[in-house]
Amino acid sequence: MASKSPSATLIQVPARFSIVEQGVYRCASPTGPQVPFLQSLGLRTILSLTPEHPTRQLVQYARAAGVDFVHLGNTLFQPQTDWRPMTDEMVKIALELILDVRSHPVLVVDPLGIHQTGVVFGCLRMMQGWNFASALSEYRAHSGPNKHRYSDETYIEFFDPDLVNLPPNHCLPAWWSEEEDVDDWVEVDPPPKEKKKKKDKDGKEGKEGKEGKEGKDGKEGKEGKEGKEKGEGDEKGENGSREEESEGARNGALEVAGANGTDPHTSDGGVG
Repeated sequence: MASKSPSATLIQVPARFSIVEQGVYRCASPTGPQVPFLQSLGLRTILSLTPEHPTRQLVQYARAAGVDFVHLGNTLFQPQTDWRPMTDEMVKIALELILDVRSHPVLVVDPLGIHQTGVVFGCLRMMQGWNFASALSEYRAHSGPNKHRYSDETYIEFFDPDLVNLPPNHCLPAWWSEEEDVDDWVEVDPPPKEKKKKKDKDGKEGKEGKEGKEGKDGKEGKEGKEGKEKGEGDEKGENGSREEESEGARNGALEVAGANGTDPHTSDGGVG
C-alpha cells in the first residue's frame, strides 16, 4: 500500500498587502490562515487602527514572536460627528510611531486595508512632500474604483503636518525626507560642460572689466596731462603779458625823459 504524501502548506498573503517604505508594511487585518505569512517579515510592531478585536491566531503570533501589538483603534477610536474619518490624535500617534525606526519593521492594519490605513499613509506622503494628486493616486490604488471615500481624500488634502512631532534625528528612517527647506538649499556644482561655460564667461567678464579699467585710467591720465599742459600754457601766457606791460611802461618812461631832456638814469633829474 502506497504511503500518503504530506500535503504542501500554502502561505496566504493578507488582502491588499504592500510595502510602503523600507520596514513599513500595510494590509487588511490578517485572518487565521494568513498569519504565518507575517513570520517572514520579522515584525517588531503591529499597529491596528480598527476598534475590532484581532483574531486569536494574530494575538498568539504576536505573543510568541515578541511583537508589540499597538491597538490604537481600541483606545482612540471615536465615532465622528463631522466629516472627519478619524480623529487627529489617532493619526498623529500613528504617524509618530511609523516615523520612529525603533518600532520597525511595522505592519499597519485595518479591517479592509483601505480607509484608516489609506488616510494615515496619505498624510505620510503629504509630509514627505508628495503633491495631492500623487497621494490620491496611491490611495485609490488600494481602494479600487468603488470603495474610496471623499472624506478620506479631503482629510489627506487638508492635513496639517505640524500636528506630528518628529522623533530625534537619529531615530528617523533613512528613507524619510520632507519638503525641501529653502534655508537648507546648497548650491550644487554644475556639470563639466556648464562649469567650463561659466569659467569662460567669468574670464570674459574679467577681461572686459580690466580693459574698461585701463581705458578709464588712460582717459583720466590723458585728460589730466592735457589739463596740466593747458594750465602751464595759461600761466606762461599771463607771465608774458605782465612782461610786455612792464616793457611798455619802461619804453614810455624813456620817451618822456627824452622829450624833457632829462637822463632817466639820474635820481635828481638835473641837466647834463
